[in-house]
This record gives sequence, structure tokens and C-alpha cells, in this order.
Amino acid sequence: MSHLTEFINQLPNYLGVFILMFTTFLIGYFSAWSVQRSKYLKALRKINRKNNHSKLSKKENDIEVIFTEIKPKILEVVKEAQEELQHTSETQEEFTPSIPKKEVAEKARTSYITYTKNKPALNFDNFGSAEKTDRADLTQINGIGPYIEQKLNEIGIYNYEQISRFKDEDIRILTELIDFFPGRIERDDWVGQAEDLKEF
Repeated sequence: MSHLTEFINQLPNYLGVFILMFTTFLIGYFSAWSVQRSKYLKALRKINRKNNHSKLSKKENDIEVIFTEIKPKILEVVKEAQEELQHTSETQEEFTPSIPKKEVAEKARTSYITYTKNKPALNFDNFGSAEKTDRADLTQINGIGPYIEQKLNEIGIYNYEQISRFKDEDIRILTELIDFFPGRIERDDWVGQAEDLKEF
């Protein structure tokens, strides 16, 4: 009888210990579940990004990168051709004195397209500034070749940290500054790729 009475008297203490242990178990269980869930979601996002990149056909991707790399050479050839044409027209002008100089100048002016446009400036407060010493290999990002990397460096973009912080406004301005295909930066997911690469 005395053991039963003693057990009944100690029951609130046992109950308190049980509740404390059960609460600790629940906290530990849900904390571990939350950590595992966030790791799973992060891995899932990474897999989805890689799948999105593979959906863009290799051929289309290669053509765009090749065009971007060749574009400066094309512009150089066009400029040389224009200079040669101008030199030829000046030479012809010497041998054809019957055509007035104003008329020749007018023809030359209409045969060239002059395109000037004020390009917008990037807001480095959005994604941060970097020095040349902080430079990373940006060609690791799918869609950035050596030429685009050079243009990004000239603008002041050197590393993955900066690219990972791009906002829509920065992407729009950057597309215009580097004469890139509109929507290409978003399709290639430069921001997501840079986020993954800066972890290494």
C-alpha cells in the first residue's frame, strides 16, 4: 500500500518528465524534418535549373553563342568595307569633275546608316561593385563566351556574386549594353547559375 501511495504521490513528477521528454522529441523531430526539407528543395531547384538548360536545344544555343562571338569580327569587316568604299568614291571624284562635291557627299551620306543611341547605365547599388582582382571565370555560366565575358568585365561585372544579385531592371539594361539577344539571359538563367557557382 505504501508503494502505491508513493507512486501516486510521484505521478505528477513522472508526468512532468514525460511531457518534457516528449516535447524535446517533437522539437528535434520537426527541426530535422525542416532541415532535410530545405536541402531537398534546394537540390530539386538545382535539378530543375539543369533540366531547363537542357530543354534549350544545343544547336540553338551554339548558334547564338557563335553569332555573339563573331559579331565583332563582322562589324570590323563592315567598317573596313565602308572605308574602302569611301576611299574608292574619293578616287572616283578626282576623275569625274563633272559631278558636284555636294551631290557626292549626299550620296555617301545616304549609303551609310548612322545609328546613335544613348545607352542606359547600370545601377551598381543593386548588385554591388567589384575590382579586377575579384574576377571569376564567367565563361562557366552557360551562354557566356569569351567575348561576352570581356564585355561584362569592361562594364565592371567580374564575378558570380554580382550576377547572382541581378534584378529584372539590371538584366534589361545589361542586354542592351552588351547587344545581347533579348530574353537570352533569363532563358539561360545566369542568376541561378551564378548562385550555384558562387557556392564552390
